Amino acid sequence: MYRKKRKESTAVLDLDSLMDILSCLVGVMLFLVIYTVLEMTSTSFQVAVAVPFEQPAPSRRVLVVANGGSVRVLDHDRPISDLLTGMSLVPFEETVDYVSQINVSPPTDAYFRYQLEYDEEAGLLLGRDVAFAVTVDELPGEQGDPLLGPEPTSEFLELLGAYDPDDVWLEFGVDGASLDVFRRARRLAEERGFETRWGPLSLEFPIRFALNEETDGPGPRTLQSKPRR
Repeated sequence: MYRKKRKESTAVLDLDSLMDILSCLVGVMLFLVIYTVLEMTSTSFQVAVAVPFEQPAPSRRVLVVANGGSVRVLDHDRPISDLLTGMSLVPFEETVDYVSQINVSPPTDAYFRYQLEYDEEAGLLLGRDVAFAVTVDELPGEQGDPLLGPEPTSEFLELLGAYDPDDVWLEFGVDGASLDVFRRARRLAEERGFETRWGPLSLEFPIRFALNEETDGPGPRTLQSKPRR
């Protein structure tokens, strides 16, 4: 009798392992979503706030540096005036020697020392007036005012007493460690009639800024610097 050959059975793909893997992935994703939601309920968020930089005309800007937990007034106006006194009488070819003599005993204020720089090559190419820069460095041992003591003994208020609110306005440069002292200083200044602005500041001394008609000295926008490595 003729006997039909039996067809060989085809193996069926086993999807159990794939389903196990997908189940594990879905479980991990659900865990991450739940964890993220829980973390968001306890996380404080930083909100970007537009900082006005327009100058209250026609008054002059004075920088107040709020960094390292204290405030210091950095007013370059008088020191620069002292550095440039007599410059108009100095012959062009003697500019380098004059700058060197000035820097032997540079002007200072309550917290900072100011020195003059002169780029001789730029002076020859572009003219002497655009070749100057100023370097500002900290005075040793002068840490600024943390505004923790009684107001009558505040160094900050004593320095503000030398200014007329009608003549100057204050721009605060603030680092992340000095928000509290900045708020106290701003409140004291505004109580005395000063207009104020502020900006974030990342600062390392000495600082340097060009001395020309287009700049009005250092400020939060010009003193952003990379951290020390």
